[in-house]
Amino acid sequence: MMACFDVTEIAGGLSALLTPVIAVVTVSILVLQYLLARRRWRLDLYDKRYPVFMSTMDYISSVVQTGGTTADRTTQFLRETKDREFLFGKEIHDFLGLLYKKGVDLWTAQETTNAPHANEDDRKALIYEARDLKKWFGDQFEVAKRLFDPYLRITKK
Repeated sequence: MMACFDVTEIAGGLSALLTPVIAVVTVSILVLQYLLARRRWRLDLYDKRYPVFMSTMDYISSVVQTGGTTADRTTQFLRETKDREFLFGKEIHDFLGLLYKKGVDLWTAQETTNAPHANEDDRKALIYEARDLKKWFGDQFEVAKRLFDPYLRITKK
């Protein structure tokens, strides 16, 4: 015996399934759009954060290579990293502020050491201070990489 199906019953069943299928497809599209927007946002932030990181590494590198800094170079570093408080957390803001301060201290020690009116004891103290600051700058490569890493990582660990 053959079962007879009414075409209207089949069409009714299919139209009843159509609404949930449309809902599932719509939700899937919305989730994918959200994930895409989030990934795009991370990439846009990366494009703004990376130049600050590179300026930081360039500044540290220039101090280590030349054994000192100048007022112009230190001010340039400050200008290049001016967006730090909006793009990073407090730890990066504090670190870049410390780099700037230590750069000013190094530049001041160098200038004062070379001043003709500095007495011998003050000059020796400033030479030791400049030496310690140069060593400190040499140690900052790894510190900078560690601090910037969470902000520049595109993929999750």
